[in-house]
Amino acid sequence: MTDRQIWQTWSKTVRCRPARWIVPRVEGQIVEAVCAAAEDGLGVRVAGAGHSFNQLACTEGLLLDLSRHTGVLDIDRRAMTVTVRGGTHLAEVSAALDRAGMALANIGTLDTQSVAGAISTGNHGTGIAHRPFSSQVAALRLVAADGSVLVLDEAADPDLLACARTALGALGVISTVTLRCVPSFSLRSVPGSERLEDVLGRFEEWAHSADHVAMTWLPWTEEVSTQAWHRTDDPPTQGARRLRYATTVDEMRCGLAGFAGRWSPASVPRIKRLLSSGGPVEYVDASHRVFSFPQPVKFLALEHALALDAVPEALRHLRVALRRFGAYSPYSVLVRVGAADESPLSPAFGRATGYINLTVPRTARYTEVLRTAEHLLRDLDGRPHWGKAHTATAEVLRPRYPQWDQFQRVRGKLDPGGLFCNEYIGRVLGPVDAARQVYA
Repeated sequence: MTDRQIWQTWSKTVRCRPARWIVPRVEGQIVEAVCAAAEDGLGVRVAGAGHSFNQLACTEGLLLDLSRHTGVLDIDRRAMTVTVRGGTHLAEVSAALDRAGMALANIGTLDTQSVAGAISTGNHGTGIAHRPFSSQVAALRLVAADGSVLVLDEAADPDLLACARTALGALGVISTVTLRCVPSFSLRSVPGSERLEDVLGRFEEWAHSADHVAMTWLPWTEEVSTQAWHRTDDPPTQGARRLRYATTVDEMRCGLAGFAGRWSPASVPRIKRLLSSGGPVEYVDASHRVFSFPQPVKFLALEHALALDAVPEALRHLRVALRRFGAYSPYSVLVRVGAADESPLSPAFGRATGYINLTVPRTARYTEVLRTAEHLLRDLDGRPHWGKAHTATAEVLRPRYPQWDQFQRVRGKLDPGGLFCNEYIGRVLGPVDAARQVYA
């Protein structure tokens, strides 16, 4: 344990100075730390890999750092499941499964996230038939506010598990997670380029055109780069592991463009043209290596989940708003898709979803770009990603989640004293006492 040191997020844009900073290795240490914090009147928050872009994990009380609470505990080939500790990075899970001839059905682009963090914030990959990552959870162990360890699974209490799957750390500490798996598979990555309006005019058709799709768009252009990933039995392309780094190199160019354009954001399009090179190429590789790529560049990001059919209107409005603003980010707007989810606080709850992500350099000028985009997406009933930059409050969010009250009832039952609350949780979920009075 260390005292009064500064903890900061991966992007180094959010930091806090917890009174206690404990790095548990086993579940018993988590239980002991939670009980001690409750006795001493300290709030508790949990940090995984620190990939959130807001104050989700910040606290002046106890910070439970799961960076050493890691490891693959069991791979069950018969049940097609894997059980891991909550702080385990997705990359470690994927590598272990690959050796066992298994895989996760879908993951996001950054595999350095912790499993518990990815679950808690509604992390997702892309694919119209695929729900967010937390939908792959078959069971989990949750350390509650009273120090008890709850074993949640679909058979015993599917409603409680659904709440815990995307809970922002507000219900307790996720100790271990059992994930459903699939046999290992390969993907063919097929890049393309189209006019923006052509894709928007057939957006739903495009969303269903491959097992997984994504598109990126630089708002000062009328073209989009598309990506389609198709399942295949073909062997990996020679040099495939090197080809996946093409996106990493492009991110590094974006970082350079952002640095070069920090004094004149309007010059970013010209700088990007100077730094541009050949685009991505078609290749085949194992699914987890196609889904993700190394990301060495620090940045800020905002993302909202919209009803799938609202995405074309949102992008058209963004085109006008961002061009009017004139401070262009060197990073492309990223669009992904996903299936409806049933976890009460899932941004994909109840509707086929399109995810619109804006990434910007870490400067004040670009924060204003995010605010411009946020209000536009909010007006279209967008739901913010729980781990990314946004300013929404419980008052704004509650009408967007049909089962909001159900989650608050569970929250009031599991954490009646608000042990797992901090400033961010209070802002986006409201106080626990109010939840108990209204929803008891």
